[in-house]
Amino acid sequence: MLDRGAVFAGYRIETTLGRGGTGAVYLARHPAMPGPVALKLLDPAVSADPEIRARFREETEIVARLHHPGIVEVYDSGVDDGCLWLAMQYVDGRDATVISPRSLPANRVIALIDATAAALDYAHRAGVLHRDVKPANILLARPTRSRRETALLTDFGVGRLPQDADGPGTILATLAYAAPEQLRGQPLDPRADQYSLACTLFRMLTGVLPHAATNPSAMIKGHLRDLPLPITGLRPDLPAALDTVLARALAKHPAHRYPSCSDFLLAIHETFTTAARPEPRAAPCPPPPPSACADPPGTGCSETLSAYEPPGSGRFVAEAPSVVQAVEVSQPGHRRSMVPDRARLGYLAIATAAVLIVVIGLLN
Repeated sequence: MLDRGAVFAGYRIETTLGRGGTGAVYLARHPAMPGPVALKLLDPAVSADPEIRARFREETEIVARLHHPGIVEVYDSGVDDGCLWLAMQYVDGRDATVISPRSLPANRVIALIDATAAALDYAHRAGVLHRDVKPANILLARPTRSRRETALLTDFGVGRLPQDADGPGTILATLAYAAPEQLRGQPLDPRADQYSLACTLFRMLTGVLPHAATNPSAMIKGHLRDLPLPITGLRPDLPAALDTVLARALAKHPAHRYPSCSDFLLAIHETFTTAARPEPRAAPCPPPPPSACADPPGTGCSETLSAYEPPGSGRFVAEAPSVVQAVEVSQPGHRRSMVPDRARLGYLAIATAAVLIVVIGLLN
């Protein structure tokens, strides 16, 4: 433990930023650098392990070549007084463990994870895996007048160092966020980081992990065998399709996950876009076709046509409430005959009788 004002590897200690199982992080300044740095020191017991020392040097050299706005930059590293150390970009802010469903709306949480996904994809293209993605390794830079709160991913490589370097079988990751293949000791690819990112997003949106567990054995079983909890059961305000997206990113087999972290986040954005899109309204029904009968109701012509004879016949068969009538339709420009057939037959009988009476009178 270094006190304020102490000098280590040329860096003057200003304050302690935090301490974990493998070492401590200090705010420090170097005469050759314009601003403060985060100086991480690993404990002597950890630094003494030859395997850890070799891996530390190899990985810090790789991470020092990563230059991305979403990744904490590594400036320098070395070994002094038996301790491995790393000088990194200082981020004035907090880590993502402080985020809860009540502290930040879902769209802001997703924006922060979006930046982390882009950083991971950049590292993956450079051939670097993180292997320990979790809220504690996502630093949130304080907002300023020119920018909102931003996320930076830290502890590439260094995050893989074991909490207990005392023998084989140690999992080089945080158990709560480890991918199934990581727990099995199988070869890893970028989709292992995607799994951990999905666990991280779940935790930031709900305050709990996707596999309910109270001990390490239950946690391992959850990662290896159990289905994740549906997030909408904990957050009914989130889109229902989010359950499907997270289930894919948390698939037990890497081949069943998304091709990249950005593809995973793209699917999340689509669920929110679809949920916000208003449902299409049904198209209005077209107006009914003009009735073949232009006369007012009650004049002997039904308004609902049930069938018609072939074109040119000039006849429609119409259904009226009480009788079925044949209605003649005249050609355009002519008056239509709307007299019912029975009335017409009555008129014809009367006319025929009158003619017969006249003829008989003449004959007499």
